[in-house]
Formats: sequence, structure tokens, C-alpha cells
Amino acid sequence: MGYSSSEIISEFQKYYGKDASFKEGQLEAVEAVLNNQRTLVVQKTGWGKSLVYFLATKMIRKNSQRKFTIIISPLLVLMNNQIESAAQLELDVRTINSENQNEWENIIEDTSSGIVDALIISPERLANEDFKQELSSHLASKIGLFVVDEAHCISDWGHDFRPDYRRIVDLVNLLPRNVPVLATTATANNRVIEDIKVQLGQDIVVSRGPLIRESIAIQTIQLNSREERLVWILDHINEIPGTGIIYCLTVNDCKLVDRWLKSNGIDSEAYYADMDTEEKNTVVEKFMDNKIKALSATVAFGMGFDKPDIGFVIHFQKPGNLVAYYQQIGRAGRKLDEAYAIMLYGNEDDEINEYFIDSAFPTEKDMDEVIDVVVKNPGKNKRSIAGLTNMKATRVEKCLKNLEVNGDIYLENRGYYKTPRPWKPDLEKSKKITELRYKELENINQYAVTKTCYMEYIAKELDDNTAMTCGKCSNCLHRKLFETDISQDEFDRAKKFIKDDYNVIKPRKQWPDTDCYGSIRIPSDLQNQQGLVLSNYGDAGWGRVVSQNKYKDNYFCDDLVEASAELLDPFVKDNEIESLTFIPSLRRPELVKDFAERLAKRMGLEFFEGIKKDKDTICQKELNNSRKQWENADESFVVVNIRNENTLLVDDMVDSGWTLTVCGYKLLAEGNGKIYPFALANSAGKGL
Repeated sequence: MGYSSSEIISEFQKYYGKDASFKEGQLEAVEAVLNNQRTLVVQKTGWGKSLVYFLATKMIRKNSQRKFTIIISPLLVLMNNQIESAAQLELDVRTINSENQNEWENIIEDTSSGIVDALIISPERLANEDFKQELSSHLASKIGLFVVDEAHCISDWGHDFRPDYRRIVDLVNLLPRNVPVLATTATANNRVIEDIKVQLGQDIVVSRGPLIRESIAIQTIQLNSREERLVWILDHINEIPGTGIIYCLTVNDCKLVDRWLKSNGIDSEAYYADMDTEEKNTVVEKFMDNKIKALSATVAFGMGFDKPDIGFVIHFQKPGNLVAYYQQIGRAGRKLDEAYAIMLYGNEDDEINEYFIDSAFPTEKDMDEVIDVVVKNPGKNKRSIAGLTNMKATRVEKCLKNLEVNGDIYLENRGYYKTPRPWKPDLEKSKKITELRYKELENINQYAVTKTCYMEYIAKELDDNTAMTCGKCSNCLHRKLFETDISQDEFDRAKKFIKDDYNVIKPRKQWPDTDCYGSIRIPSDLQNQQGLVLSNYGDAGWGRVVSQNKYKDNYFCDDLVEASAELLDPFVKDNEIESLTFIPSLRRPELVKDFAERLAKRMGLEFFEGIKKDKDTICQKELNNSRKQWENADESFVVVNIRNENTLLVDDMVDSGWTLTVCGYKLLAEGNGKIYPFALANSAGKGL
């Protein structure tokens, strides 16, 4: 395109001020893009990678107004932040995502007619047949710049590899060579860079800068129990200026930390994947506007939150690898002189991380099962396929995604079909990546106890040959940034809090599919009411007591009866509950029945046996998807008695909730009063 450095600088200063200057490497990266060179930018968070492609877009648009930039970006919130940053250059940037389908037609029309400067899409959009058709038939010839943001996701060896990113490479290879391609990331070591080169071209220009984050002061602290970590956070959170993030490995811990902070007068919110969009947007708005002190989040609060004044990032548990850790702490201190990154770590961290590693790839058995269902039931949708397997819906989705991207199956009119290609799993590759993940876990374990500079350790892990000591971390200063002692009184208070903590059992409003009782919807008058669960199974507090009592003692102790009654007393009173029944078992017929009888007596409720289990079916915990769990519960239980009054329905464990849902439905269908479920423990699996 023949742009000179002076032209680029002039355009930059037009929007950022006559005294504005590029950061080291930014001008060269823009020049490479404008000279049609495929470019990979590996720079630390906060460096300004989006400036490179938006400034290049501005200059391409000046030269050819019909050309637009397409940006592949992995997260909706990242898209929104990019749109805001593009406004500085007066660019019209739009996004096509799952939440604005009613706008797609207008956006594509505006893009095609030259109104839109840049279009941001998720890699998942490339799996949409309608969008791919629109892209190939109307928009492909008008692409002036192709951008892959968070490009480490392309690489199988990147910490956050995503199968949908494979589709990007196929699309890039179809582009004319005169269309510049820019890939950006903050987290690529030499292995990942080489893999990106293989996929995007060996002639790609690599713009690589130092990864040391000068503003971040790091400390790691070993605290083995959740109680100790809760106390530490409460003791120190107000010492740290500004708003920050507390990362948790599981949703349950995310909620626990949030409730603990709120109960102690700290303005806090939680953020995790399974929240509705409106709720997420409200939480993010509060966080961005500094209306809360802390955001307790899973990794669902991921890449691209461009907030320059985050004062701290605390890890409630150790992450699975240093690369993800670096990306997460890199959200702090982008425009601050000092910010803090504190990693709390302890005994259960590796168990959780190993769970994520082991479940990352579908097994050969999983893939075989899904392939078999697709072959025998061509045209079935995702939900139907899941119902025909004994796998969790999320596991089926992973299988379908991998099989589709690999070319083993294809999607047409929302139904899946087998391609002529013979099915053969690449188990060797999965094995090697899994082995790498375990090595990365071992590496972050070593990092947690290192006596050397933390930031230098991370930079070397990312193959930064400019790595040097930071001079700010606790190891460099040879002193603690924050004290680590925990008082016994506060520990006991946190322990009581965890014991008293409980979850809500939300009523299910639809069946797994339309074959269940003839309709997908559960009529409102046949739905359970919202219920309560005393604990998280196996957790500190009552969760451990439930585990011990069920599997070792075969008797739920009186302390559990009393704890349940204390929790339920106001709930029973508020909802005018008068009777209590339970979910029976053929394997341990007296366990829940005996507990339910004692609980009813303690609370002054009428006890009755409303449900009978007349078939010894497989344990619900051995079934992995909703359809199978519904079938199992439906054929196991029959109603033998009802009460025309509000009733507490008691079980020891709740996981998917289908047993309580089906039994409640059957009681209500026979004329029982409202059903309020209660369980001693939530045994649902780990989630993000």
C-alpha cells in the first residue's frame, strides 16, 4: 500500500494528540501490516495490540473505502471493549454474535455497502452455515485486513486452545495473498509461535516485546484450607487500593467468596459462565465503574477486559499453568504505578486442576459413542444426540465440535451427519498435549515456592530473552508484601460461615426433550418451588460431615438434623410448609427415611411416605445426561400418598436435580400441595 512512517505517525497524532508517541514496536507492526506482510504481534497485556489493527484499518479505509477489517475475537466482552477503543479513531465497528441475531442482516448489509469499518465475530460464527455463505459470497472480496485476536488459541499447544480456531486457518488460506493478516497475543512461547507459523505461514513477521509487567508486585502464600484463604482475603482486601479480581477455579468457590465478602460488608459481585447475559452485563458495569471492591470470578471472566486501573488480582487457588496465570494477573495495573498479584495455594488445587486436564479432551470411547449415534441417527440435533448417549451434554458438545472441525461429521439444518471420511482418533496428539498440561502444572507448583523473582520466572517460561528481575515482588524485596498469619478466632468464624453456607435449588422449567410427558415445558403448576441445599458435598463444614455419614457411618447424625432445621425454620414458616416426605432408596432404605423422620419431628411437620421406589435402577450419579437421568427417575418412582398442603421433599444429595423434579412433578400431578425440595449436599461437578 506504500504508506510511509510519517503518514502513519500523522494519522496517529491526528486522533491521539500531536505529542502522542507510539510504544516500542507499535509503528513497526502497523507498517508491516500495511505492507501486506503476515504479522504476529506477541506483546504484554496493556501494550496496545488493538491500536495496531485499528490504526491500520483507518489507513486502509482512507485508501479504499469499500474494504473492511474482519476481526476474530473469542469473547463478547472483548468485542465490546474493542468497539469502545475503536471509537477513539472514529471507526464504525460492529459485532456479530449470538446475542444480536436480529441485527445480523442490517450489519452485513452495512458492511457490504461500505459503511462498516471493521466487523468483529467469534470463531464460533465460522461454524454457522448461513454466515459462512454470506462471508464467502458477498464479503470475502471486500476484506482489507484479517485479524486473529488472542492468536494463541489457534495453537494446539496454547494454554487456551479452542477447536473453533482451526476454522480460522482454513479461511485465512483462502484469502488472496495481498490481504494482510495480523495475529495478536500476549501469551505465546516459542513452541506456540512455531505452531502459529506452521498454520499461518513461515514467512510471518514476528513482532515480539518484553513481557515483564513493571507495575505488578507478586506474592504467593500457602494456605491449605478455604477457611484460611477467606480470612486472609478479608484481613487484607481493604489494604489494597482500588478494585480487583479474585479468581476461583470453581463456580462454587466463586459464589462462596462473594457471599463471604458481602456478609462482611465488602462490596462484591460474582461472575461465572452460567449467568444470564443481563446479569453479567450488570456485574461488569459495576466492576468497570469501580462500584465494587472485588469481583469473584472464574476464568469465564477472561480475556480482553480493558480496565486500566485494576488494583489487584488474587488467586483463591493456583491456576493450572503459568501462561494462563500471567494473562490473568496481566489485567492488573495497566495504567497504575503499582498493583498486586497474590496467589493463594493449597492442598486441593492440584486435584481440581487435574480434573480439568483429564476432562479437556473427549476420549476415544466418547467419540466412538457419538459417531455411532450420528451414523445410526442421521440428522439428529445436539440435544437428541446427547439423549441417545450416556454422556453429559457438555461432553457431547466437545465431541461434536472436535469431530466437526476434524471433518468427521458435518452440520446441516441443525442436524449432524457422518462424512465419507473414515473415523480415526488422533490419540497420540491428545496424549502429548495432556502430558504437556501436567508438566505445566508441575511448573506452576515450582513457581509457587520459588525463591527467585516471580516475574522473571514467568517471563522466562514465555521464552522472553529480555527477562530480568522486577524489583517489586516479595522475593526481590526479601520480605512479605502482606502478612500471612491467620487468627484462630477468625478461622473459626470462617469455618462456621462455610458450615452455614448453602445453595438454592432452582426449579427446572422444562424437560430434556418433548418426549418427556408429551411436552418440553413443565406446566407452572407442576413445577417444584425453589428449595434449599445445606452444603456442597465434600467441602469444609457440613459437606464433609454428609460424606462421612453417608459412606462410612450409614447414619446422618443429629448435628445434621439440627443444622438443617436451623436453616429451614424460617423457610418453612415463610412458605407455610406443613408436611415432609422424602426420596426413598432400595440400596440404603433407612438412611434418608430415618433422617427425614427425625427432621420432621424436630420441625413439627407431619411426616408421610409419599413416594415409593418400585424398581432398582442404576444410580443417578452413573448417568451423565439429562435425558438418561429423567428416564431413570421416571421409571423408578411412583406416588403412593399425597397431602393437600405445602410439603418439604427431602433427599440426601442433589446433582442434576432430575430426581427431585420428577418426584415433585408426580406428587403435584396427583394433587399434592406445593413441593419445596431440600437436600443435605450439592454433589454437582466442578464448573466454570
